[in-house]
Amino acid sequence: MFRFKERVCEVATIIDVARYAGVSKSTVSLVLNNSPLVKEETRIHVEKAIQALGYVCNNNARGLRTKETKCLGVIIAIERSSAQSYDYNHETGLYSYNITNGIPDGLLGTDYGLITERYCAKDANGSLPQAVHNGRIDGAFLVGGLFDNAIIDAILKRGLPTVAVGRYYEQIDSVSVDVSAGTKMEVSHLLETGHRKIAYINCPQIYRSSQDRLCGLQQALEPYNGQVEQTWTAYCAENTGEGGYLAMKKLWESGARPDGIAAANEPIAMGIMRYLYEQKIRIPDDVSVIAYEDSVLGGYATPALTTVNIHKEQMGAIAANLLLKRMEAPERPLESRMVQPQLILRASVAQRK
Repeated sequence: MFRFKERVCEVATIIDVARYAGVSKSTVSLVLNNSPLVKEETRIHVEKAIQALGYVCNNNARGLRTKETKCLGVIIAIERSSAQSYDYNHETGLYSYNITNGIPDGLLGTDYGLITERYCAKDANGSLPQAVHNGRIDGAFLVGGLFDNAIIDAILKRGLPTVAVGRYYEQIDSVSVDVSAGTKMEVSHLLETGHRKIAYINCPQIYRSSQDRLCGLQQALEPYNGQVEQTWTAYCAENTGEGGYLAMKKLWESGARPDGIAAANEPIAMGIMRYLYEQKIRIPDDVSVIAYEDSVLGGYATPALTTVNIHKEQMGAIAANLLLKRMEAPERPLESRMVQPQLILRASVAQRK
């Protein structure tokens, strides 16, 4: 029978736990590492000792022995690193923010922490993200669509378990959204509500998803062949509010007069809405606007923005699950998951006759 020694430490160590429980230090270590070599009775006894002492495992010390950091890296791809986050010509960051918020849901029950790094491949000149280069992480989430294959291959040469979030890569596990289906959903909603002069404001062409969006646009238009009066397609120079503003300005000044506008994402839509407001164009009375992505911005816009929700938090949680499985079984087959978009009806799209 086990007997606890009557001693409580201010800051308990693994040696204190062993003495308190009347077992060896190695036995406590086996319990902490969930070893199958420990009898269930002993495990329960040691866990009670850990609880009684309030012992917290020192992961830094463990990392020195196991070469594990217990940190996972969230590497966020950005177009450029020069602009301030509060500038109108900067990305809102809500896409990566929402995905990162979802990752901890997939890490529940583990003792992994997260560190984040913004990575601009254009400015990095081929160098790896610092968290990868310095060996500070046990696995990586690559968030966004601007990582090229050379960077992916360089990370894999390090032997680092990696999952892509937001884009499919054939070399690594990935979770993404069906961009074509989401774009088709946007444009189809405009057509179903009677709009026949459709403008599509696309993201910059450096994003591979810009082609997927064009496919979705064409898929939506096909059933209405002969019914659509006119269509316009424009590309933003940057994936920002200013990018949407300038693309809309150029389109409007060219003489285009759409009755429905679909945007590649919410920041672009915000720029479109700002330009239309300055021109005293009423939304949705004169022109309807719909956006792909969805975030807190959409609900607080005036009018509230109708969007396509791509479930970013869910993608983050799925990515965490994929990374944990990859770390546990490095040789398992690659896995790609696809999230389906959902239409969110608000007030920025009117019913046309």
